[in-house]
Amino acid sequence: MRIKYIPPGKRGASWYISGRDASGRFEVSTGRRDRRGAEAFAQDYLAERARRRVPGRGETVAFADAAEFYKAAKPHLSTSDIALVDAVAAHIGRVDCRAVNHAALVAAADALKPGRSDATKNRKVIGVGAAILHYASEQEWCDYRRIKKLWVSRKSPRQAAPEETMALLMENAEAPPRANKLGRKRDHQVAYKRILIAMLYELGLRITDYLKIDWERIDLRAGKVSVQIGKTDDWATLEVGPAVVTMLANLPKKEGRLFPWETRRGVYAWLKPLRERLGVAYTPHMSRHALATAADAAQIPDKRAAELGMWRDARSLHRYQHVRPTPIPGREAGALAGILRERKAK
Repeated sequence: MRIKYIPPGKRGASWYISGRDASGRFEVSTGRRDRRGAEAFAQDYLAERARRRVPGRGETVAFADAAEFYKAAKPHLSTSDIALVDAVAAHIGRVDCRAVNHAALVAAADALKPGRSDATKNRKVIGVGAAILHYASEQEWCDYRRIKKLWVSRKSPRQAAPEETMALLMENAEAPPRANKLGRKRDHQVAYKRILIAMLYELGLRITDYLKIDWERIDLRAGKVSVQIGKTDDWATLEVGPAVVTMLANLPKKEGRLFPWETRRGVYAWLKPLRERLGVAYTPHMSRHALATAADAAQIPDKRAAELGMWRDARSLHRYQHVRPTPIPGREAGALAGILRERKAK
């Protein structure tokens, strides 16, 4: 690429540069009156043009660049999703998209998530890389390829939270008083803890969805709460029971965010000591499994049950349901002897 430098006086008081690159022709003032300053400007200007240019059909595009274009095309991505994209892009780097295959993504998963389950590797690496490659194929930077994930069981290894566990957590949510210079310090967040546990039991949403609930989205008279689902970016208006409505109504502050914790870490900071003190196994996601299992026991149709917990489809719902099949009436080994007797009698 050849750049023409136009000295001051022909276009204006500063040096101008003109030429053509992959994005087309250009002519622009450098804002500099000395040749060295104009050359430095030209170098930065051309680099910025190259960075901003969207590659055309069939061009060589690095995986890391495709990841940046993917993020720009998906403004709904959460902060955690963006972090996953950045991690995969940084590991694979500037390899041509056409050269990134399933084996490369599996190797990236093993390197980025060593010792983790295949489900985690699928969710945090292979699925992310596949999404970037599929976007690149839509832009015709590479051919479309179906990227298979690592095999995992359709049934989740997590268990559903027992109702007894939820009752214990709610009853003992208040942390033991701590002594300080001013005396005994009480737990001022206990009301919020009990509301969160109650909502986890009733609604079965992901923990991060609760932490985004704003008082403007709470209708105490109707007993409804509107929640933005982070995974789909959809809004859901869900009913809560009279007990939750009462607990909400008794809170002194009714503005801004409902809960005082901004992230899951804030919740686990008190939840982990609580469950250790009670000797129970519990994570908020176990309440999601409990809701799905209870919906199946209540014979709620899959489509309606999926809407209750804001699952994307019935297949996702089934992964959360823990069903104990009941035997088919009359189908037992003891009946076999009777069948033979009947045949002999004939």
